[in-house]
Amino acid sequence: MRVEDKKRSLTVAPFKCAWGEEFRFVEAGRGCIAFEASAQNDVTLVFREQPGSQHYHYKMDSSRHYAVILGSHRNKRLKIEVDGRTVVDEAGVGLCRSSSFQSYWISIYDGLISIGQGRHPNNNVLFQWLDPDPNRNVQYVGLSSWDKHVGYRNISVLPSAPQNSIRWSQIEYAYAERHGEGDHAKNEESKDGCEQRVIADFLESWDFSDAMFVVGSERKVVPAHKIVLAASGEFDFISMSGTAIELPSFSYPVLHSLLEYIYTGSTQDCRVATGFTAGVELTI
Repeated sequence: MRVEDKKRSLTVAPFKCAWGEEFRFVEAGRGCIAFEASAQNDVTLVFREQPGSQHYHYKMDSSRHYAVILGSHRNKRLKIEVDGRTVVDEAGVGLCRSSSFQSYWISIYDGLISIGQGRHPNNNVLFQWLDPDPNRNVQYVGLSSWDKHVGYRNISVLPSAPQNSIRWSQIEYAYAERHGEGDHAKNEESKDGCEQRVIADFLESWDFSDAMFVVGSERKVVPAHKIVLAASGEFDFISMSGTAIELPSFSYPVLHSLLEYIYTGSTQDCRVATGFTAGVELTI
């Protein structure tokens, strides 16, 4: 393993792992690491309660840990492992296809693992997974590799926190920024029509999301916005402090139809979906 302090970069050799106090979350179970990586495949980050050794490899780890593998199976898949058990195995997500450096970030907050691309955490989310039995003690991050050298640089460890509640004005402003519109453009439309158009643009968007649904046995995570859900009049749980709504008996297509109806005012799926989770009734 070669470290260049001046450039804040390091190269990790095959089957090795880099640890350090600088790669430690301030708060156990909650943190975010942003970095650039150069590799053809298998950029691997490990999250443990205690640091490992330079010769550490997650395949040999019997202690509690998370492993996030970008470009597994010769740069074909994204994998997340919990204590050596594969819980996520998705094709074509978060791959490292270039020898040039690319930016990524990985956030953990009470078992919610978020993976994104780019320099700014919480933007350009590629994948999220919520651990039903979260390890709230992980605190050290290991930068690892599989069978080829991996270059890391511009590594930053940041706090991770749930996004705060949002206001209509924030959504409207973000919409205007996306589409290059000013206030005069919105004023030309009717109020109801404009609001529906603005809301529709945030259907299943991570921008400003402050709630999420965890759907089905596969535990697919779908973003939402409390202020939009509350406005529909069907969600009594909005006052609850938690942001994850568990829907184990729902399928994603049914939830999508429900959200489509709430955010756009119509849906292509005319089925009526009724679900009871934690005493909450969802109907359209």
